[in-house]
Amino acid sequence: MNAEPDAAGLPPSRGWLFGLFALALALRGGSAWFALTGSPFWSQVNVDDRAYHEWALRIAGGQWSDGEVFFLSPLYPYALGALYRLFGASMGLAVVLQCILSAATIPILAALGGRLFGSRAGLLTGLLGAFYGPLIFFSECLLSETLHLFLVCAGLLQLQRAASGGRLASAFGAGGLLGLAAVARAYFLASGVLLGLWLWWMVRQQSGKRALPMGFALGLLLALAPSALHNRWAGGDVVLVNSSGGINFFLGNHAGANGRIHPPPGVSVEGLLTPEKMRATFAVKAQAETGKAMGAAGLSSHYYSKARAWMLRHPMDWLALLGLKLRQVVEAFEYPGDRNAYQAQRWSPILRWTPVGWTLVLSLAVGACFMPAARRRGVGLVHVINGIGLVVLLAFLVTDRFRLVLIPGCLLLAGIGADGLMRARGESPKLGAMGRLLVLATVSLSLSIGAGRPKESYMSHFNLALKYDLRGNLVQSETCLRESILMRPGFMRAHLKLAEVLQSLGRQSEAQAEAQIGRRLAREQGIRLDSKGGPESQAGSGLTPPKR
Repeated sequence: MNAEPDAAGLPPSRGWLFGLFALALALRGGSAWFALTGSPFWSQVNVDDRAYHEWALRIAGGQWSDGEVFFLSPLYPYALGALYRLFGASMGLAVVLQCILSAATIPILAALGGRLFGSRAGLLTGLLGAFYGPLIFFSECLLSETLHLFLVCAGLLQLQRAASGGRLASAFGAGGLLGLAAVARAYFLASGVLLGLWLWWMVRQQSGKRALPMGFALGLLLALAPSALHNRWAGGDVVLVNSSGGINFFLGNHAGANGRIHPPPGVSVEGLLTPEKMRATFAVKAQAETGKAMGAAGLSSHYYSKARAWMLRHPMDWLALLGLKLRQVVEAFEYPGDRNAYQAQRWSPILRWTPVGWTLVLSLAVGACFMPAARRRGVGLVHVINGIGLVVLLAFLVTDRFRLVLIPGCLLLAGIGADGLMRARGESPKLGAMGRLLVLATVSLSLSIGAGRPKESYMSHFNLALKYDLRGNLVQSETCLRESILMRPGFMRAHLKLAEVLQSLGRQSEAQAEAQIGRRLAREQGIRLDSKGGPESQAGSGLTPPKR
């Protein structure tokens, strides 16, 4: 296999690339404008975005380190903190820059697709990416996904240039960009190593290019060095990026796992509400299980071991869980985290009516397997990217944020699929018919699996209720809280918040009834309440008391 592009393997012209950037920017900027003018979430933050925002504020204020091993991946909050330091703590400016960064990712991906599979396939890849709803949505959120995907796509383009052109600077740049992508999202650590092995495999028999893997490795290590050195200084542990990997792996692989963030046995929902609470909850749980306090590396290792032990003891349950996750990967539904794209469609007609979703991208990517271009030189890079993404999803969680790991590779294949379907009628009718049949079958499967699934979660309703309460819209807040409780009756915070809202509305007896339910749930979940009847911010372990 050779990464060198053939005569057709040329990127779209600069004019087309600029047009893709302008289109993507218009879509992202328009959706952000609708959010600014209509969404109660604008300028207010929830869980991970709150953690990033508050961390960035501390950095902007001169507190460059909290003196602890990073629990979340650090690149995004440090970039956000630098922005706040230079221009003030403007979340609006941060979103504007993210829209620009997300739009810039599209022509980069189109250029990569063009170099690998031809200019028309690259152009179609860019068009699909420009209209892809989740990419538009996450450009509006103070989350690391936009920065991470930009670095991934830029790094992959540099990697392909290194393999085809033999330039050491391209290999070094690819290693640096992909290393920074890992500092933005730590799951990408293994990806960087595997992509370095891919580069070695491509150039192993070409004497003039044998230094390229070393240049790639040097760039990768230099990008990882600051976070690794910080963690060594802060905790004395060898942690390259962050220490939450073991906990996330355990959340994805335990007796009650369902592919999303779901409390394992002995942990309450309260223990997962914030990154700080999650770290404290699982530290207390590990200490109770082992009888000793653990450092960051030890804590992560403990939960990796705990998850692996469950897999070995219950192999059939684990295989069933893998089957469930694989089904969730295929289906059309985007499992929301603390930010819900379906909820955002209430305010953004662009998100509501965008023609490109996961089902279309996946179907075209599957159909590409029967297209002649799928056997073109360089497709191995795409298979490596998609293989890594699929392993990450099956090993961890299948939420909308995690599924984005498949998007660069799947968009590249989808560009081949769309191009192949357009060409196949004249060039290869049999392959064209097979590809169309496979696309239709995948569309049918993806849509049928997710049919009828509720598009908003109890947590998204709760978060929306908080926003309406802050805006003084108590009636809407009450409605959202009741929807949250209907979806999860044991959600203690929703009952307590509903009691507070009802009290403000003057409905005393209803407020007292909800407060009693909330206090009972707090006792059952081992959570202490403060003098105002709310959960103490630092109190309670987040663990459920043992059953007697």
